Amino acid sequence: MTPLDKPLKRALKVGGRDYVVSLSPVALKITRKAHRLGVELKWADIVSGESALAVALNASLGQLQHESVRERTGKTAAAAGTKSGRRRAPKRAR
Repeated sequence: MTPLDKPLKRALKVGGRDYVVSLSPVALKITRKAHRLGVELKWADIVSGESALAVALNASLGQLQHESVRERTGKTAAAAGTKSGRRRAPKRAR
């Protein structure tokens, strides 16, 4: 077997979207192509089989789903309620 001593990256298409899968000696990471943030699972967590892994995986999958919703709407979570993306100043009493 060849040891995994440096990161190995491969392209992957899921549901018509491009992703990058990165295998490193420390973790497995899946990100949207041309993005930095994604889902990262450490090998120690995967091998141990702890129940916290399932919780972390579900939370991470939710993170990817939120990112895809943001991309479809073109709005951030903070900007979803306003037209310009800026928060309005509170009205002053007269």
